[in-house]
Amino acid sequence: MPALNERATEALSGEAAAAVARQLPGIRSALAKRELPDEAVEAVADLLQRLAEGHAVVVASTDALLTTSQAAELIGISATYLLRQANNGVIPVEYRGTHRRFRLADAMRYLEESKRAAAARAAAATPEPGPTQ
Repeated sequence: MPALNERATEALSGEAAAAVARQLPGIRSALAKRELPDEAVEAVADLLQRLAEGHAVVVASTDALLTTSQAAELIGISATYLLRQANNGVIPVEYRGTHRRFRLADAMRYLEESKRAAAARAAAATPEPGPTQ
């Protein structure tokens, strides 16, 4: 998604990830002592935690606008389904001329809500263990 003016960092090697994991508590404490807002400390700690877990990360502004294709790819759905969801008011859409654009924050919110709903459906489908005899 190069149009986001984002910064992407590949996953760290096992050794580098372990080094970040070891340093994370001290980094969090040092950031907190700098009188930064809690939200800023948590954002940096979250970024470092993800790197420590071996994930690649992307840093982008949540007000960045995505094309239909970019938003659909990020969410993991087809562009057609995304447009249907937008037309039904499930996910907000903005128009730039005749082009539809989706805010990154809205796409991420939709993705998180979809994951929660899927987890709830899976939990509801799991039968409760009955009494043992």
